[in-house]
Order: sequence, then structure tokens, then C-alpha cells
Amino acid sequence: MLKQYNYTFNSDSGYYSFFTKRQIEYRVAFYEDFTLASCISDSIGLGNVYQITIDKISDQPSQFDLLISVTIKNIITAFFENIQNALIYVCDDNDNKAFQRFSVFDRWYNKSSMTDYITKINNIIEFDLDNETIKLYTSLMFHKENPNSKNIEKAFSNINNTLNGEKP
Repeated sequence: MLKQYNYTFNSDSGYYSFFTKRQIEYRVAFYEDFTLASCISDSIGLGNVYQITIDKISDQPSQFDLLISVTIKNIITAFFENIQNALIYVCDDNDNKAFQRFSVFDRWYNKSSMTDYITKINNIIEFDLDNETIKLYTSLMFHKENPNSKNIEKAFSNINNTLNGEKP
């Protein structure tokens, strides 16, 4: 079994932080997300919905390092110890690499043991903004025993419609 990098939790700013063997800093944070709540009736419960961000803080170029993936997986695994948590991942496209991130995240999940107890649903969302079509590569993860799973799935499938002006 591969070891992970040691990570710390900064309670003031709410992120996990770790350094690789090349002293590259990564931060993983879970932010409360209200996107799904806007895609479903107010009276329907969703539980705890968060968005995850994974940021490479250091400027130096990264090289393939399997321990980064192992460390992030362990942080996410601990997050799902609360079965009412749901997690949205939106792939950043500032450098035109959203699809690659989406594919890596998908491959990482499919090769993990998380598939035994975590459901992952992909959704490529398209909507118009200022006469431009925006494409977001997103994933939703939730524990298979989450009592709100049907509501979460329904809200996630409604995102496209909501972003294009339809009411839930």
C-alpha cells in the first residue's frame, strides 16, 4: 500500500495542505455549495453539499507523483465518513485543460475502492452567457447510503435547465 504525504488542516482558512517531495504545496478545500439547492424545490432536502477545490500553490512545474493522488483520495475518503455529505467537482478551465482534469478525475475514481461505497455522476453542463456557450465539466459524488441521494441526483440533473433559465 502506498503511503501518503502528511497533510494538515488549517481551521482558520478551512483547507488541507501538504507538500510533495519536491516541496510543491497543494491545498484541498471543501466549500459549502448552494448550486443544487437552486435546482430543486425549496422543500426538498439535500443534506450537506460541498464543492471541492484542489490547488497547486507553488509555481514550479509538477511531475507525475502518485502520492499526490493518494493523499487527495485519503482526504476525500475522510470527507465521506459523514454519509450525508455530497461533493461537486467543477473542472477549472483557465488554462483550457478542463476536459483533461475531468478525465483524470474520472479515471482516478474508477480505479479506486471508493466505487464500492461512493456514487459518482458526471455532467457536462452547457449554458449561454453573454452570447457565448459555456461548457463546464462537472462531477457529483455522494455516499451510497446518503438518505438524500435521489434528491441530490435530481437536482444535479436539473443544473442545465436552471442555468438556461428554467425554473425547478
